[in-house]
Amino acid sequence: MYHMQANVGPTHVLKPAFGTDLLNELQGFVRDKGINLAWISGLGAVAKATLRYYDQTAKSWSDIPLEEQLEVISMVGNVSLLNGEPIVHAHMVLSDEEGRCFGGHLAANTVVFNMEILMTTLSGPPVTRKLDSDTGLTLWTPA
Repeated sequence: MYHMQANVGPTHVLKPAFGTDLLNELQGFVRDKGINLAWISGLGAVAKATLRYYDQTAKSWSDIPLEEQLEVISMVGNVSLLNGEPIVHAHMVLSDEEGRCFGGHLAANTVVFNMEILMTTLSGPPVTRKLDSDTGLTLWTPA
């Protein structure tokens, strides 16, 4: 089991602008603020979304485009380092007007209608992602 200890730092209250790409906004924020380690949670609504699904057998991603207005039931994620740069890794559960839910990995082309996000920064040793041969994913790896 991978383990490291981190300390809680400042928490940022974020409201991405209407019509912006949610993932790009989050990526830009962590890059601009030099945030290398954080926990993210959020809720709100999106005008449309793209989620991603990882096929564990094929070790490949597929996109799930949702071209409709959706409520963000939950968004959780983190920030760590990939190739020395901060990367946002987030998952979302979305619901349509009938309460049907869709979930997956947050991808570009998810357009903000309204989002309320808390990003809690953490300090401690760097948490880095490296390609894992067993899963085909970039996973947290001891430095």
